[in-house]
Amino acid sequence: MNIYKKIITESMKVLIFASILSSFGGLSIKLVEEKLIMFVPLFIIIPALNNMIGDFGIIIVSKFTTHLYEQKIKRSSWRFHFVKHLFKDIFLAAIIATSYMVLMSIVLSKFRGFTADSDFVIKLFLTSLIVVIILVLIIFFISIGFGFYVYKKNEDPDDLVIPITTSIADLGSMAALSILVYLFF
Repeated sequence: MNIYKKIITESMKVLIFASILSSFGGLSIKLVEEKLIMFVPLFIIIPALNNMIGDFGIIIVSKFTTHLYEQKIKRSSWRFHFVKHLFKDIFLAAIIATSYMVLMSIVLSKFRGFTADSDFVIKLFLTSLIVVIILVLIIFFISIGFGFYVYKKNEDPDDLVIPITTSIADLGSMAALSILVYLFF
């Protein structure tokens, strides 16, 4: 089999799977559409959350696989320094980025005439933070667990794990945000 056909064949499977996952995320947003329309900041923050969580998935996978290929991580010792350090850095960056996104969504929504009371701001912050924390944890463990699995099968984890983690980020952020918006607002 020529190399181009192999690349296309492998990529199509992952692309189809990723597209299906992302579609479910869009359906979950549709379920809380009326509540979302009432709050301009939520419209602002949804794409930012999707993008940020997907980017964290890419960072986790790429850093992890780079260390795997450089043989700096062994299966039995992966829980130690590198993984703990990566987790701490990603987690801290996620909290800071979420705080910034919430603040910017409130500021930008003011330009559209939306006024937010402190109760709304707190709920928006908590909702966004819960979504980000849950999804960063999920993506972190999937990236490392599935990364080891794919690497063990002598395939490049970047090719398979990155599209899957970004799709999980899309699906997860939209679904979790929908659930939390339904519960909080």
